[in-house]
Amino acid sequence: EVDENKRKEEAKKRKEEEAEKKKKEEEQKRKEAEEAEKKRKEEEQKRKEVEKKREKEEEEQKRKEGEEDQKRKSEEAEKERKEEEEEKKRKEAKEAEKKRKEEEEHKRKEVEEEQKRKREEEEEEEEKKRKEAEEAEKKRKEVEAEKKRKEVEAEKKRKEEEKRKTEEEEKKRKRRHIFPSSLSRRVTARTRKMWQPEIYTVEELRRYMKGKHIDIENWSLRYPDPCPQQGSGDDCAIFTCKYMECLARKDTQGFPFSQDDMPTVRARFALHFIKAYFNAQERSEHI
Repeated sequence: EVDENKRKEEAKKRKEEEAEKKKKEEEQKRKEAEEAEKKRKEEEQKRKEVEKKREKEEEEQKRKEGEEDQKRKSEEAEKERKEEEEEKKRKEAKEAEKKRKEEEEHKRKEVEEEQKRKREEEEEEEEKKRKEAEEAEKKRKEVEAEKKRKEVEAEKKRKEEEKRKTEEEEKKRKRRHIFPSSLSRRVTARTRKMWQPEIYTVEELRRYMKGKHIDIENWSLRYPDPCPQQGSGDDCAIFTCKYMECLARKDTQGFPFSQDDMPTVRARFALHFIKAYFNAQERSEHI
């Protein structure tokens, strides 16, 4: 019996729970239905508002299009009016430009005629001046030719005179005998007789010429100054060789040596003779 009561209570309790659950489900469904209805109404309201807004925008768009169309027509009318005015001004400007060009052309022709007249007058004046200049140039050339002829004659005479003087100087120079002497100071100091070098040179020349006549009356002795002088009495041959070497070499000016150079010069001469000797020996062996 106790178990039966418990079972009944549990069944009752279960029924109550099911009823409560069913009630909650119905309440939930009702709320969901209310929310769906509310949402539908809101969407409907929004749709109506959107539709109303769209209609309003369409009306505004139509109004703007009408205004723009009116404005465009006004602008076109204004543009046409301006174009007509511009066309009128352009025609007037064209007429004015045509008239101005005609006036300028007329003035240009007048100026050209005036310039042509002046140019002809200037050409006549220039032609006259040119003829006068030609005559003056002709006279100047004649004067210059006469002057040049006189200058040529004077130059010819001057050259002939110079040639004559040169020939005379050449004759005198050929008659002059250059005598470099390492004892010229002793001659000047009268420690050596003046006639000794001259006699010695002439006698040597006569022997060389094998007795032929030598005219020495117009000869003059000239001692180069400065002329290197020997200090001792046994260097005269070395001095003579150096004199001949310096006179023979075109790249040597004067006599660039002195008594102090004699040992070096003697050594150079000795070396030269030794080399010449051995070179001759070698050539004879090759032959």
